[in-house]
Amino acid sequence: MFLSIEEVERLLEAPPTDTVLGLRDRAILVLLYGTGIRASECSGLREEDVDLDQRVIRVRGKGGHERTVPLNHKVVAALQGYRQRRSVLAPRECFFQSRRDRGMSRGVIYERVKTYARGAHIPKCVSPHRLRHTFATHLVKAGADVVTIRDLLGHRLITSTQIYFHVTAQDLREAVDVHPIKDLAGFVNDLLPAMKLPFQHAPARRRAG
Repeated sequence: MFLSIEEVERLLEAPPTDTVLGLRDRAILVLLYGTGIRASECSGLREEDVDLDQRVIRVRGKGGHERTVPLNHKVVAALQGYRQRRSVLAPRECFFQSRRDRGMSRGVIYERVKTYARGAHIPKCVSPHRLRHTFATHLVKAGADVVTIRDLLGHRLITSTQIYFHVTAQDLREAVDVHPIKDLAGFVNDLLPAMKLPFQHAPARRRAG
């Protein structure tokens, strides 16, 4: 199950923006939804991994594999807003810092996501993995192909990515609604005669031989 756009909007608006920790938590939520990275990748993000001028981050995924993930302007703005208001960090320090000036663990990131989801009155069970799932599903609905999504998520096998390609009843309805036949219906009706037609002709009787 993934979040709707409206639920994502409520979640991203939940953290306060008048404190450094609020800006940090909002940046985390925006980053998780805006890139689909894992909670472990988020917690392991270092200051030197975040290049906002080039709009990319470098993350270390499963098995120690590194990949470069592009950022859109909304994600850059959220990260920049947090970076400008927190302490200056050394290159290898964790980008997201706790109130005790230590890196945030994967578990703490999970807890922050769940806390803000409850505050936003989202009835679904929300986690960093659910946001990753939502990121991929929304890309599918926007028309992104499976190879692109695979590379963004850092999957090694394309079969791992295919689970995000959902076909729901609503998807099917929307597909048939845009079929070209909708533009031909009037043309077909114009060809029909105005008179009432019989359902079928009576079969001809065979003559007795």
